[in-house]
Amino acid sequence: MLLLGILMMVAGILLLMAASVMPERGYEGGETPADRRGEIRGGAVVMIGPIPLVIGSDQRTAAILMALAIALMAIWLVSAYLGHFAVL
Repeated sequence: MLLLGILMMVAGILLLMAASVMPERGYEGGETPADRRGEIRGGAVVMIGPIPLVIGSDQRTAAILMALAIALMAIWLVSAYLGHFAVL
């Protein structure tokens, strides 16, 4: 289980590194991202143990993040259950 956690952290770091070098979609030479007019949506899921806190800027984003939070809760509960019965 420790190896899985380490692999997930390494994968996350690699994804962040890859995203930082990729060009932004929709960016054109004379137009900066600040010049574009549009609605910015975002949100976050903060997991405190198995309890999720969902923050979203609109209803659709919050609903998607709630589904993600439920999936994360299920993964946490299954891993805690399986870890309880693991033989060292």
